[in-house]
Amino acid sequence: MRTFITPSFTGLLAVGLGLGFVSPASADDSTQFAARLAKLRREVEELSEQVENKKDELRGKLRSLAAQQSELEVERQREEMRLRQLREAKAKRIEQVDDDSKRDELFEPVVIRSADMLTAKIRTGLPFQPTERVADIEKIKKQRQDGLLKSADALTRLWDRVEDELRLSKENGLYRQVIEIDGAGMLVDVARIGMVMLFFKTKDGRVGHAYKKGDKWNYAFLVDREQQEQAIQLFDSFKKQIRAGFFLLPNGLVGPGGE
Repeated sequence: MRTFITPSFTGLLAVGLGLGFVSPASADDSTQFAARLAKLRREVEELSEQVENKKDELRGKLRSLAAQQSELEVERQREEMRLRQLREAKAKRIEQVDDDSKRDELFEPVVIRSADMLTAKIRTGLPFQPTERVADIEKIKKQRQDGLLKSADALTRLWDRVEDELRLSKENGLYRQVIEIDGAGMLVDVARIGMVMLFFKTKDGRVGHAYKKGDKWNYAFLVDREQQEQAIQLFDSFKKQIRAGFFLLPNGLVGPGGE
């Protein structure tokens, strides 16, 4: 006898549902998973874009740094060349200074001798402002000895003083200076005739002249009336700016008593 088992309607329904349908809970999970996956994909794409942007930015910075490095290298080479030129110029200047120093030392005795000769000439010549003129020469001499002046510059200044002396010999003028007469210093007006004669006039109107006795210059008042008038006329003419013309003058080289 054969026995048949007939499945129940409920079992068939369960099988049918298991084979042909998905539960609502499973569908929601799939949707959420797909959404998350899409979001992650977008985030990955955004991150990839950001990475590419950063790469481009970094490549730009690297190119800029490479260009700056090239410029710095060119500048470094330029500065090295300039440094070499400065060193060469310094070496040449040191060599030149050494030569100038030797030349300067060589000519220093010439400066000293020239200054001494000019000083001696002033002291033995007409006593026109001798203190000031000698002090100027001695100043040049001392500056050279102290190393404040090069020999060439000192010689140039001494030559200027020589030209001043030559100019004095060609000019006449009215000045004021201190002279020593009768053992006392006195500020007087002086009328200089080149570098040959020197007359003086005191505040009280007395006139006199400088004369040389031996190696020394002296001063004496004029006692002859005619000579006094001649000297006064000379001072008056100089005050009126009359420096050239015909003047009768006492013999300014002869002292009292024909000395």
